[in-house]
Amino acid sequence: MNVEPNLINHDPSHLVRPGRASSWGWTRVAVSLRLEDLIALTFFLLNLAMLAFLRGEGRGELFPGTQMGAIVIVALCLKQLLQQALGGRQYDWKRREDWRKFWSPYLEMVRDWFPFLLILAMYYSLWGDVTHLLVHHDRDAMLIGWDQRLFGCQASVAAQRLITPLLTTWMALAYDSHPFIGPLVGCFVYLRRPRSNFRNLMCGLVTISFFGFLGYILVPAIGPMYTLKNAFTVPLVEFSPLVRQGTKLMEVARIQRDCFPSMHVGISFLVWLYAWKSSRRLFWVLAPVILSLWVSTVYLRFHYVVDCLAGLILAPLCFGLANWMFIRFGEVRSSVRLPKSWPEESETMPSGRPISGRTGNRANPS
Repeated sequence: MNVEPNLINHDPSHLVRPGRASSWGWTRVAVSLRLEDLIALTFFLLNLAMLAFLRGEGRGELFPGTQMGAIVIVALCLKQLLQQALGGRQYDWKRREDWRKFWSPYLEMVRDWFPFLLILAMYYSLWGDVTHLLVHHDRDAMLIGWDQRLFGCQASVAAQRLITPLLTTWMALAYDSHPFIGPLVGCFVYLRRPRSNFRNLMCGLVTISFFGFLGYILVPAIGPMYTLKNAFTVPLVEFSPLVRQGTKLMEVARIQRDCFPSMHVGISFLVWLYAWKSSRRLFWVLAPVILSLWVSTVYLRFHYVVDCLAGLILAPLCFGLANWMFIRFGEVRSSVRLPKSWPEESETMPSGRPISGRTGNRANPS
């Protein structure tokens, strides 16, 4: 039996409610923040503090990967627009209430998918030398030593005997599928399952991203493609030039030190677990791609095996942690002090609906 967290309704009017005024002319206002937003906000504050105290300079960019979240949001908005057009509903554009009803579904979709964009922003906030602010030297030698002690070899070097153009093409396609697996499963859950399931997935993604990006800062490494390049004697040649361009794009889009743990492995495993939770059929359809993706990280010389093991361990831990936190703290509520006149001025939202008029506290099913 699925246990649904006691979530606040998606109506934004729940985010601020007037509280009890004090004798000093102040009032306490209840503020509700989604758990996934709080996790991302914590990462940004830690990252900002590190930049401020260590005086590091990082360069953040919007790269093609960042556009994936925007593409998903636009596609869902177009779907909603088509439904409205085919539904034949007439709107009186002179009434503000009709404007609100028209735009409300689109704003809700953007709000629900916003954590996905936060994850991409978290990743690109580590651009440049940010990952060297705490640990000033790359830890590739340590990771190479771990691989050597655990497996007696460097797997990416040993895999050269298996290299063929056709296999390299498949591995490249599997590796390049990483940006699409999360949005694919996310769209399925968003459209076919209760909305609380989707928010649970978003919470899991933000949680594993938090720990994964923390690993990049604590164990900066550039990967065997660069550190072991003198040991590679067989070139990786794809069967198709188009696939080769896709792999090059993925390489350019990466930050410089994103090896430990492997988030290609960690995030794909986490999303796969949520696919199992939502649809067994989807889980098995994704199986060959995700398993090949894990192998490709070593085959294509992006990761050491210990990077992949760290991702495999991190994913189920974050899956369990995110599920527990979401059930327990789906909405993190607090209160802030504001001048007594502020809540009185904001008791009615722009839509004209009183804030205190909503009393429901249940998840809104999709």
